[in-house]
Amino acid sequence: MRIRGLTLCLSLIGGLAACDNSRSGSITVGWTFGGGSCAGAAVEQVQIAIAGEQLSPNTFDCRSGLATFQDFFPGNYVVTIQGLDSTQAVIWTGSKSFRVDGDVSVTVDLQPVSQQNAVAYFSWIFDQSMGDPGRIPQCGQGERLDRVGILIDGEDNGSYGCEQGINGNVVISPYVTPGQHSINLVAYSSQEGVTRFAESGTFNMNFVTGTAPSQILPLHWNVGGLAVSWAAYSSLSAYQANQPPVACASTGIASVSVFLADPSDPSKGTQFPGFTCASVAVLDNAPAGQWLPFVSGLASDGTTVLYFQDEQHVPQTVTVTAGRFFATNDAQTQVFVPLFP
Repeated sequence: MRIRGLTLCLSLIGGLAACDNSRSGSITVGWTFGGGSCAGAAVEQVQIAIAGEQLSPNTFDCRSGLATFQDFFPGNYVVTIQGLDSTQAVIWTGSKSFRVDGDVSVTVDLQPVSQQNAVAYFSWIFDQSMGDPGRIPQCGQGERLDRVGILIDGEDNGSYGCEQGINGNVVISPYVTPGQHSINLVAYSSQEGVTRFAESGTFNMNFVTGTAPSQILPLHWNVGGLAVSWAAYSSLSAYQANQPPVACASTGIASVSVFLADPSDPSKGTQFPGFTCASVAVLDNAPAGQWLPFVSGLASDGTTVLYFQDEQHVPQTVTVTAGRFFATNDAQTQVFVPLFP
């Protein structure tokens, strides 16, 4: 560069004559990624170094494609470029030797530093759903569905904010080895933490180094909504005679637990605890399918059952449809369970 060149000129015998024969020039540096692009390589910035020189700035937006440096005097140089991902980790690198004798352009084709070097881009859209406004789980920061997890080859590979992949937004997968991998995206609630509310379903995708595919994935509902209500009666005959239920304060019920039991094996199903005697369980995470609604009125110890449904004399079955959530005018999303001591 200019200072380096001046020092060289002053040290030469014949000073001015030698410097007059020198032609300083610019160096224009370009980069590719195995012939691919920044997006295909998931590189956000490039960091450039020229041996023996101080470059300022030396880090550039990868998408700019070129960087030009001025005032280099004739000689041989080596440029090294590192490709940085969104975390500033070096994931691609490459070097090239060249000679300056006036203006010069040099392109460096970077290579991955690891075998885990292929990525893909995803966005998602939820299947249509129905229900009262406010009862359908929404996707976004602070909403019921705030995370979308990514499983690669069946393994948990982290998650994204649900809003990151909708409304035209795109997310990038973790780095994997090139080749076929199975992918599944799962929408869930970080507060609830268990239910797969909706998912893409497992599919195979071919990953190629430096060439990232992009895909919009529909997320299919696994759950629907159901409002389970109850009341305690002194006896089956009192219920059948349409007598008023027992007041909650007189029942001794401290909490209520709802269990959607599998008709083929009532010991299996999904538990929804933590309700009060006077409340209603409005569920937005009931698994799709046909279920027996079991409701238990529990004492303060949390285990003693004071009131329970009578499935023999008052049998009930409910059907939960994926993507169909509670609505006040939809009888399919509502069930009332009488409880008896």
